[in-house]
Amino acid sequence: MRFRKEAMTAQKHIVRDVFVVLLCATFIILAVSAIVHKAATAFNPFLPDGISQRVNIFFSPKVVEDSRATTFQPLPSAIDVPSQRSPDSNRTEILAGAGSLQGVPVPAPASYPDELDVVLAPAPAPDKLDKVLLPAAPEDELDRVLAKTANSNRTVIITALNVAWAEPNTMIDLFLESFRVGEGTPELLNNLLIVALDAKAYDRCLEIHPHCYTLKTRGVDFSAEKLYMSDDYLKMMWRRLGFLADILKRGYSFVFSDADIMWLRNPFTRFSPDADIQIASDQYNGSPYDVHNMPNGGYKYVRSNERTVSFYRYWYLSRRLFPGQNEQDVLNIVKFTRGFSRRGMKFMFLSTQYFGGFCQRSEYLDDVCTMHANCCKGLKAKLTDLRQTLDDWSEYRNPPLNSTRNVSEWRPPYACLHSWDN
Repeated sequence: MRFRKEAMTAQKHIVRDVFVVLLCATFIILAVSAIVHKAATAFNPFLPDGISQRVNIFFSPKVVEDSRATTFQPLPSAIDVPSQRSPDSNRTEILAGAGSLQGVPVPAPASYPDELDVVLAPAPAPDKLDKVLLPAAPEDELDRVLAKTANSNRTVIITALNVAWAEPNTMIDLFLESFRVGEGTPELLNNLLIVALDAKAYDRCLEIHPHCYTLKTRGVDFSAEKLYMSDDYLKMMWRRLGFLADILKRGYSFVFSDADIMWLRNPFTRFSPDADIQIASDQYNGSPYDVHNMPNGGYKYVRSNERTVSFYRYWYLSRRLFPGQNEQDVLNIVKFTRGFSRRGMKFMFLSTQYFGGFCQRSEYLDDVCTMHANCCKGLKAKLTDLRQTLDDWSEYRNPPLNSTRNVSEWRPPYACLHSWDN
């Protein structure tokens, strides 16, 4: 009887000990889960703003009462594109007359997975967009350059330049020459800001233009020519997008133009007076508000407001979901998402009749404002066909008496056509 009683007592002790161990393990698991959840929430930039706004890896917030006075600085991760996509191997076919790019993959118009809209933060409420807790930052060099360059409407024209395009008698010289020989464009040089991506490009800018700014990126060399879709090319494109987002945050609207775009007429006469974002098209289907148009990020007019500031943040952060893609490819994806439509922007595609390129050229010179050397690989081919573009423009403005061709039509960009053969 005594042994039976002792056995029952021991059994009770074992049950008690097991219960205590399970209880302690439960508390430990709950504590670890809470810590992991807090860390994941803090460092996940794609959670909704209401959850992740405590830690914002996109901006280093400096100020915020008024969106026109606020600034943000892209962090070093702004140029962190983890993987590389091989250069496009598709052969580009450009038709001799009014042409269009053939063989370029077009994103499917079907809706994208709901997960994209869940992962990417929805548009924050406009009245909460710019609220942060830090005091206003002092004016910096970029503020001073923008104030000096912008017109009375706080609009600035921006192009980016590295040393490969800054050499004498190369891209930057053709770019500036187009302003000088265009209709209504010489005065726009007063509002042009050249953003140099390396020290040599900055020095050259100071020699040829009054408004220059150097965009420093620690640990990255942007000086050499960057082949399309190379790792350095992707870093440069995303760094550029982060910089343009900074311009908007400071309250300045901008027209961004690649330097391989010839400005032949004043584009402001063709811009919509109320669109938030107006962007060039590689392929234009005739409907300016149809998101199935193919955008080209090398030329756009963006007004600074809460909608565009919010969208640029959304666009920039989307790069983490699509490693190895450039900003234009990612735009082609996010334009179909709810996060895009929720921002309520008036997003407009510019007609290639007025804002043409080698992908899809207008047939005549009578209305064109700009001509872009897109769908072209390599600096040499671009320079050859852009010089021909300026020659065509010169003959159009001052037709030679012995001309044997219709000077109101463009000659085909043969150098760019054959640039894809190798």
